[in-house]
Amino acid sequence: MDEETLRSRAELWRRRAAQTLDSRERAASAELADQYEALLVHLLESRDRRARAD
Repeated sequence: MDEETLRSRAELWRRRAAQTLDSRERAASAELADQYEALLVHLLESRDRRARAD
């Protein structure tokens, strides 16, 4: 996935977490947002490492 897709999915799950009334669904949505954000950080760090290596 690219940076834009990861950002938009993290935002989507953050919005879902904020909007839902069910605490389990809120926690699951927040966890998904966290995971997409972690993937984004990994992507950006990998890109930065590759740029410095070149």
